[in-house]
Amino acid sequence: MLKIHFTEKDLARIKIAASAEPMWEVLTSAYRLRRPEGGRVYGQWRNESRSVIPATGKALMDVIPAYGYCPDFLTPADSAPDIHDGASALVRTPEAELRRDLGEFAVQGNRIPPWLVRMAEGESSALRGLGTAAQEYFRQCLAPHWSHITRTVAKDRALRAEALLSGGLDLLLSTLHKSVRWRAPVLEVDFPVEQDLHLDGRGLRLIPSFFCHGMPTTYKNPELSPVLVYSIDHQGPLSTGGRDLGALSALLGETRSRVLEAVAQGDCNTSELAYRTQTSLATASQHASVLRNAGLIASHKIGKSMIHVASELGLALLSPQVRH
Repeated sequence: MLKIHFTEKDLARIKIAASAEPMWEVLTSAYRLRRPEGGRVYGQWRNESRSVIPATGKALMDVIPAYGYCPDFLTPADSAPDIHDGASALVRTPEAELRRDLGEFAVQGNRIPPWLVRMAEGESSALRGLGTAAQEYFRQCLAPHWSHITRTVAKDRALRAEALLSGGLDLLLSTLHKSVRWRAPVLEVDFPVEQDLHLDGRGLRLIPSFFCHGMPTTYKNPELSPVLVYSIDHQGPLSTGGRDLGALSALLGETRSRVLEAVAQGDCNTSELAYRTQTSLATASQHASVLRNAGLIASHKIGKSMIHVASELGLALLSPQVRH
């Protein structure tokens, strides 16, 4: 069991992640590839993804075992709404943290390939390679479904916000997950090992995860910013029959193709576009400008907001990506 100990200050510092977090979804989706559970939701995605994992992405599997401890540094403590920011944070992991986490990884009986040894010894190219592996894995396995993933996580976030408004923190914490029990001032979580997490005024960030399945998870290192990552409800399977942006990404670039696909979901302003694509406001605005200049979207002002609409050319460019 995991016991999370709250103080009064911690109760005032509970936050819910703004949206799906790419690095956590990379980690939890890698578990779904390695484990048999959740076939109803993830089965189609699992079968397809196993065949398209890029060679660089397979390096991730060296450091993500099917079960047991996974190094904390794979999911940097700072929130990163974009996979590029997340991978950059990973590459900036201090050497001492790498050595500590990989030492724990080895203690748990996991095989340490030579490239991980070199990384623990401070070889920067090995760490950059892992960052590239995370991005390539995301591009092939998660990016084509990212809009669906973020929408599903957003629905859970709305439910948590509603619970907080209607019943306060007691209702939020007591209904968070079937594996969680709120016995103030302690949150008890079903967990594979005995672990205590004392928040000590740091608060707790709740992270709903699309690919998390079963028991919630957290960091092993209690000194990291406290988080609790939990699974959400799914209405049906993650379909592989939606848009496949692989070819379009090769033409426009990964982020720009996601921006175009996000606009095609429905008219939106730049803030909503940034939210849908999990990019910064400046990045969303820049890519929208490029797409507008190329005639793939149109934009017009309503009040102080710039509203973006997919053009016929943009929709036509997307339509071949739909599988039948």
